[in-house]
Amino acid sequence: MIGPTVAFLMLICVSCGSSPAEVVAIEVDNSAPIPISSSTSSPRTTTTAASDTSLTTSTSIVISVETQPTITQTSENVEPPTQAPSTIAPTTQAPATRAPATQAPITQPPSTQPQATQPPAPSDPVGLRIEPEYVGGYDRDLFADWYDADRNGCNTRKEVLIAESLDPIQIGSGCTITGGRWFSIYDNVETTDSSKFDIDHMVPLSEAWGSGAWNWNADQRKHFANDLDQPFFLIAVTASSNRSKSDRDPAEWMPPNSGYHCEYVRIWIEIKRAWDLSVDQAEHDFLARKLASC
Repeated sequence: MIGPTVAFLMLICVSCGSSPAEVVAIEVDNSAPIPISSSTSSPRTTTTAASDTSLTTSTSIVISVETQPTITQTSENVEPPTQAPSTIAPTTQAPATRAPATQAPITQPPSTQPQATQPPAPSDPVGLRIEPEYVGGYDRDLFADWYDADRNGCNTRKEVLIAESLDPIQIGSGCTITGGRWFSIYDNVETTDSSKFDIDHMVPLSEAWGSGAWNWNADQRKHFANDLDQPFFLIAVTASSNRSKSDRDPAEWMPPNSGYHCEYVRIWIEIKRAWDLSVDQAEHDFLARKLASC
């Protein structure tokens, strides 16, 4: 039992949020005894004796209760959003509808390889400029004589004899030549005496002059007269055949050896192309006819 002399203030505060607490005061009258029983003790009688100076006490219990303002929310019949069932079918790879690449029909049996396309034959098989010959002004001294281009002691004449000898030769002091054997393709003559052979300019110097060398400088003419860059631009032949030829072109002279005619005109054309020399009309026509028969 709570003693009558005890007065207490009981505060109960219930917080239900952040709103200010609402305080509720409850007054408890302690003038009547408050029995306290225990379920485990023996029953006994509790008597409260009144004293002479009995005080009637009251206990005020203050219960602070925080109340949340009631929020009345109108219940809306809002149905939760519903998503229409997906009508998109799961992604599937459509079968390829593109037809496989087709190759144009082969009009030729695949086992045979197409023949290489040859460039069309030129309308002019000679392929050289046709111009009248330049007349006048030629002098042999305008073209250098034989000289030692590589400074090995042998001039151009000796270089040709060494290169065209059919047999080994011995080279002595001052490029003297012993031994050797030579064949003149112009007239089918063979010799072991090099002094009987001349070195012929396949395109004679006078012919070159009239075909364009008249416009060359001294170095160009010197190089042409000693041209060892290509075989057979200079050739060892019998002195008699070389002098018979003189400065005439193929339309005016051909080697006595007819078996050499085709090769002769081919080399003639090759030299004129290499040096950008022209041909006159009669020369051109003869070369074209000869090539057609080769």
